[in-house]
Order: sequence, then C-alpha cells, then structure tokens
Amino acid sequence: MKIKNQSLYGQNFEIEEKIGKRSIDSFIKVRGWILIIVTLGLAIFSLLNIASASFYTSMRIYKTEYFFVKRQFLFLLAGIIPLFMGLGIDYKWYEKKRTIKLIVILVLLLFGVIAIGTAFGIDFLVPVRNGSRRWIDFKIVKLQPSELLKIAYIILIAKGLHACRQKKYKNMDIVYTISPIVLFFVLSVFFQRDLGTALHYIAISFVMIFFSDIELKHIFKFFAIIVVIGITYGSYAYFIGDDSSYRNRRIKAYVKGVIYNEYDNRDGYQIKQSLIAVGNGGFFGKGLGNGTQKYSYLPEIHTDFIMASIGEEWGFVGVSIMFLAYIIILQIGAVIAKSARDYFGKYLAIGITGYLFSQIIMNVYVVTGLMPVTGIPLPLMSYGGTSLWTTLFSIGVLYNINKHSLKGGAKGADQKKRSSK
Repeated sequence: MKIKNQSLYGQNFEIEEKIGKRSIDSFIKVRGWILIIVTLGLAIFSLLNIASASFYTSMRIYKTEYFFVKRQFLFLLAGIIPLFMGLGIDYKWYEKKRTIKLIVILVLLLFGVIAIGTAFGIDFLVPVRNGSRRWIDFKIVKLQPSELLKIAYIILIAKGLHACRQKKYKNMDIVYTISPIVLFFVLSVFFQRDLGTALHYIAISFVMIFFSDIELKHIFKFFAIIVVIGITYGSYAYFIGDDSSYRNRRIKAYVKGVIYNEYDNRDGYQIKQSLIAVGNGGFFGKGLGNGTQKYSYLPEIHTDFIMASIGEEWGFVGVSIMFLAYIIILQIGAVIAKSARDYFGKYLAIGITGYLFSQIIMNVYVVTGLMPVTGIPLPLMSYGGTSLWTTLFSIGVLYNINKHSLKGGAKGADQKKRSSK
C-alpha cells in the first residue's frame, strides 16, 4: 500500500477543481482559523469543567475552591507561547540536521534526568507520584517529559519516513529505519512505569507507518504481533502475576470488569465510579456543578477522568458536542496532511493528527472501562500544563503546515496539473 494511493493524500489542485482557483487560498485560511478557534474553545470550555470537578478537592487540600482552575488558567495563558511558536516557526525547520541534533539532545537530557533521579532516588528533582517517577520538579512548574516529548517523537519519525521516501525504501526497510526511534522512546517510558504512555507512543508510530510505503500485509503482521504480545502479557498478569505489582492488579481489575462486569473497591474502584458518573448524566446531564462523583468518590476526576465529570454534568448532549469539536480538529488535520506540499509536512501532519486521535480514544476507553487505567489525559480538557502545552504547540505546527499550503497557490497547482498530463 503506497502513500500516493492513500485517500488521505492528495494535492491542492484537487480542491481547486471543486471550489475554483480564486477560492483555494480563502479555503486554506478558513480551515486554519477554524482549527485555532475550535482548539481554544475546547481549552476554555475545560476551565468550566475543571472548576466544577476540582472545587471540592481544592477546598479540602488547599482551603480554596479555585486552586486548580486558577492554575489551569495560568497554564492556558502560558500555553499561548508554545501555540505561537508552533504557528510562527516554519515546519521545514524541524527537518534540518541542526534541529534534529537539538531535539535528540533535548530527548536524551530529559529522559536522562528521569533515569538518574530514579536510579539515585533524587526526590526533590524527580518526585515519586502514584508509585512512579515520570515528572521533573522545577519548583515553579512540574514537567512530564514523556508527554512533552511526544512532538519530538513525531518529528523524528516524520524525518525518518521522509528519508525512507527519498531513498525509495519499501516495507521492512522502513521498519528497520524507524524501529530504533520507537524502541528508545517506548522503553524509556516503559521503565518509568508508565505503560499507558508507552502504548500511546506505539499507537502514534503505528498511524504514521501505516501511511508510509509499506504494504498492508506487513501492517497486519505487526498488528497481530502487538495483539499476541498484549494477550500474552495480560494472561501472565492475570493468572500468574504477583498481586504486589500495581500494574498486574490493574490488568486483573480490567479483565474482571470487561468479562464479568465486576469492579472491586480497590483497583476496580475508579472505573466503577467513572461508569456511575457517566450513567448518572443521562441525556442532558445533571447540570454544571451538580455532579456528585467529585466529592471524593472518583479520584483524579479533574485530570484523567474529566470526561466522567463532563458526562455526569453535561450528559450525552455535552459529550457529543465535545466529540464534535474533536472530530473537526481531526478532520482538519487529515485535510492539512492531504494538501501539504512535501512528504515531511504530510508525515508531520498525520503524526500530530494520529497523536491526538489515539490519545482521545485511549482516554475514552479508560473512562468507559474498555482499557486498564492509565495516566492518559484528555487533550485540551484534562487538568495539567504539560499535556496542554504539548497539544497547543502541536496545533500550532498543524496550522503552520496549513499556512504553507498557500505558498505557490494556484500557480503551483497548475504546474502540477501540467506535469501530470
């Protein structure tokens, strides 16, 4: 299956044939602005939900109702910086050798700090949180490198796939080229005891490789291998694994929930309460601020389980509107990938779109009990700065790729059409 045969990829002149040459630039500008408006709309909407979901926990711990929503507001204001960085920096700059070297150094530095902090137990720099060390504490702000470096991961894979395209690599040659990047990131995150983020890295690479010059049969082979590994590991954790391992207990709770619909009050507690919250919301919800699960019933409700709070207070209608906004963002991302004028831009755009899509799906699956509980935030909605900044920067990069579709405009399309005749 070749990239040129994928329906995701095409050229702007295909759009021009439908809407006219004079309208193509306006069309591109409009979809870029829609992307930014919908993104910021979701981020602002999240403030309402975080304020509602977190006020009880905030009052109980910090003696103020607005601790978390104030911080999220500051995170959003600070997020304007990475958003404008993504908007303003020419996406082709990320492909330059010097930039790639800087990205590699940054990756090694951040993962190195986590590794050293874990090895030597440096709590003030790499604190223990939920049984693992995956955060770097800069006192002013805490950063999660595994979340922050997702865009670096996408850039490196896009660079590798573009190089494969230039060298006309096919099938397994592409896999061999990309595998070192994937393995390094996945193993680095896995050893931080962050299985959910490791799986997310795999999902991102899977989406990007799918749209490379690799035949469909190889895609199915890799998918089958991943499924076999997952079933094998899950079976080991369920039947043989030691209950002292938090990861094994989570898998057991997941299997019992999916197969037997049984949720205990230990490892299955979060999913049970999450399902109760979503079910209580009904069609129209209980109203903003009227949810009950936030009163210490559902832990982390303003972070990874924010969708449960939205489902309870806004109901099916509110959740549907939120998903409609996500669909608009993902659809625009796919169209931007289709109209990008070079393969690095195409791979970068589809990588960002795949990153957002897979993270949304994984979070929803966790909240609804279709996946074991993992620390995967809902993009633009969950409380936290690192995830928000990474998402805003990624959206900015998408916009920049879209903006460069304007360059050459109808002239470039005419040349393409004449060369194809």
